[in-house]
Amino acid sequence: MSHRSAPCAPVVLASLLLLGSCGSEAAAGDGGGEDGGFLRFEASDGTAGEAVPPDRNGAAPAEPAAGAEAAPQLNAEAAGGGMTPATASEEAALELRASEQLASQAYAEASATLSRLMLGHVAAGRDDRDALARWAALLTAAQSEHRWNPKGGWPAADVGVQSGDSLIAIRKRTLEGRPGLLLCTGEIVRANRLSSSTAIRPGALLRVPTQTPSMRVDLSAMWAFYCFGEEVAAAWQVGVGREGNETRPGSYTIGNKQENPMWSPAGREPVPFGDPQNPLGTRWLAWNLEGRGTSLGFHGTNDPTSVGQRISDGCIRMRNEDVEQLFEILPVGAEVRVEP
Repeated sequence: MSHRSAPCAPVVLASLLLLGSCGSEAAAGDGGGEDGGFLRFEASDGTAGEAVPPDRNGAAPAEPAAGAEAAPQLNAEAAGGGMTPATASEEAALELRASEQLASQAYAEASATLSRLMLGHVAAGRDDRDALARWAALLTAAQSEHRWNPKGGWPAADVGVQSGDSLIAIRKRTLEGRPGLLLCTGEIVRANRLSSSTAIRPGALLRVPTQTPSMRVDLSAMWAFYCFGEEVAAAWQVGVGREGNETRPGSYTIGNKQENPMWSPAGREPVPFGDPQNPLGTRWLAWNLEGRGTSLGFHGTNDPTSVGQRISDGCIRMRNEDVEQLFEILPVGAEVRVEP
């Protein structure tokens, strides 16, 4: 299916600037895109700042290799000895362990256990939707106090807010010296619990993520996972391609991103955002393959009941509130790995 005739792909105007907290940087000079316009990074004292604070149990994460930001390894004991759960009883034991860790405020450990549980479940070819929804709720609670908490024990650069600063400028300073890092301002907003992208003041210290996120989509289970390495930071149920228009497995990268997208079905007039016939919902995140656009992407929906079904023209359909969240925290260029 070509991009031009794609029933899922929205119209992309030549003059369109990428929108949203990940895309707004494109208008900010010096090449401007997600991987361009680097400036020198300084902390508030004028020096480079890199910080990985201890977690709530006092244990600092392992040091990354020189020059690289390695994803922290899941704690083997916290995640059931590092073994992928093979039976329902083992999964139940891990779920209980995660619940206990959450209750004891061991949020990093709970996140690790739930990551192992969810990724192991779909890797084994299982698709218990009720279990995945239950674990996702636990994960949301755990990660709200770990990855999405400035006090959590995750790899970050400490960046001081300077007079006249913006998150776009802070993002660019953080990218200096990290050519492989992909970062968007929405990650900074969420990780620091800011009320908006403008809610910063001179003298404040922000923790900026120094790991590139990626997405995994499991077509059999119809779930999508937002990951840092093997750690799942968020998970959502999704809709996938219907019979005859199956979503194509493979490795993609995030391309154009649009708010309130127009839909351009093959052989028909474009359908504007807000029209009941437009199935794309409130956001569109295109997928590229080997640097070229495809007809595929993440998008919202005009029918929330279709999520969890094989119903789309090949795209990954999400509830609007979920795709809006993803839009803010997934940078352009991030990997999307789609598995059967």
